[in-house]
Amino acid sequence: MSIQQQFASLRRRFFNRPNAIQTRAGVAALPIASAHPHWVVGRDLCLYRQESFANVPRARRDAALQLKLPVWSPFANTGHHWVWHEAQAMIWLWDQDQVAPRLAASDFAGYADSLRLRPETVFYPRRSDGVCVQECNQGFELQCWREGVLDDSLWLPERPDDARLGSFLGRQGLASETGSVSWQPATPIADPWASPVTVRQWLAANEWPLAVCVLAILAAAALGFEARYWKALASAADIEAEFDARQQELAPVLAARNEMVRLQQRIGIIADILAQPSQARIMAVVDGALPSAAARFQRWRYQQGELRVLVEDPELDTVATIEALEEHFAQVEVGPSAQQGSIELVLGVEP
Repeated sequence: MSIQQQFASLRRRFFNRPNAIQTRAGVAALPIASAHPHWVVGRDLCLYRQESFANVPRARRDAALQLKLPVWSPFANTGHHWVWHEAQAMIWLWDQDQVAPRLAASDFAGYADSLRLRPETVFYPRRSDGVCVQECNQGFELQCWREGVLDDSLWLPERPDDARLGSFLGRQGLASETGSVSWQPATPIADPWASPVTVRQWLAANEWPLAVCVLAILAAAALGFEARYWKALASAADIEAEFDARQQELAPVLAARNEMVRLQQRIGIIADILAQPSQARIMAVVDGALPSAAARFQRWRYQQGELRVLVEDPELDTVATIEALEEHFAQVEVGPSAQQGSIELVLGVEP
């Protein structure tokens, strides 16, 4: 199926609304598909006029036109429709008391709320400037177009002859050359003429649908935020549950790791202790290093790598003693000693 055929199928599906036309001969179906159902008032039942409202502000033109209708209409109950072209109003009037009974008795009564009443003329294409004969469902319509506006219109029950066409051309101030008149077949269009709609008019006409759309958008946004909020809460709960499960799984590993750290610290302490030489070994080193065999230990104190020892030697040679001990200890100092023939030594013991 081609794109054109698909489009035509969609149009028939979504825009196939019933349309009917009422003329003096009766009611007949109008062979067009449109977005809204229409009750078309035949041109033979309508009066037409064109009026300029250039001296009226744009926002007040509809009200000014409404006030003029009783002046123009010969009917007690007037049906009407108008189409704007800039400041020019194209207006059709009909007897509503003649149209309403036929409408109420037709199959279209069920569409009363959405049914649109329109004159037959607006269901034919707009024409270029000049005079043309528009064939209607009943009779013919002489039209004079100027600058995109239907300036004058006359309905005739029969096909106009050259004399009638010449008379109409003369009424328009045109040369009575009937060869310049075009003849148009009765081929209706799906979309009737419409006035240009300002933003303010469109907003006023669609106030409730817009409000519903805005509320729907806000509701959808609120639902979206609410859904994301609850989804985030559910995700947080899942993450928390997963975290707790991982903690339970890792608890033995963490306990083993902590125990290992504690043991390493203890091993470090023990290693530091074991790295210190024993006092018996230190005593043997000091005793072996002393140059005199008569030397005796009078006092001994060892703490945190520092050894303080008081040596008594009747043959004491201080210099020889220090030089001998410096070969085994990194630091050798002589402390104060109050006894004759004795020396206090401060030795730095490395691990």
